[in-house]
Order: sequence, then C-alpha cells, then structure tokens
Amino acid sequence: MFMAREIAGWALVLFALYLLRMGLLFVMDLQTPRIVEAAVVMFAGLGVLRAGIMLVRISTAARVCQLDRK
Repeated sequence: MFMAREIAGWALVLFALYLLRMGLLFVMDLQTPRIVEAAVVMFAGLGVLRAGIMLVRISTAARVCQLDRK
C-alpha cells in the first residue's frame, strides 16, 4: 500500500512540473503572452505539487512507523 501511495505522489509531482512548464511557456510566448492563463495554470500546478509532495511524505512516514514497530 505504501508503494502505491508513493508512486501516485511522484506521478502528481511530475504532472505538476509539466503544468508549471506549460505556464512558463504561456508567459514566454513572444507574440501573444497569455498572462491570465499562465497564472491559472501555475496556481493549479502549485496545488498539484503540494498534493504530490504530501503523498510522498505520508507514505515515507508510514513506512518508517511500520519499520519502527517491528
């Protein structure tokens, strides 16, 4: 169960990095920079990143607690 949670967390972190990159590309478009769209995507990316990091932290803490109990 820990492994599934950790894999889901890392998948969310990778997806968040993709969203952040997409937001940066929106801003760096020289012909038509899309500032509002970039802000929305970056905000969503930061939320997904926070959720992914939380899943990784929880799975690591659960594994440590299980190892400590044995």
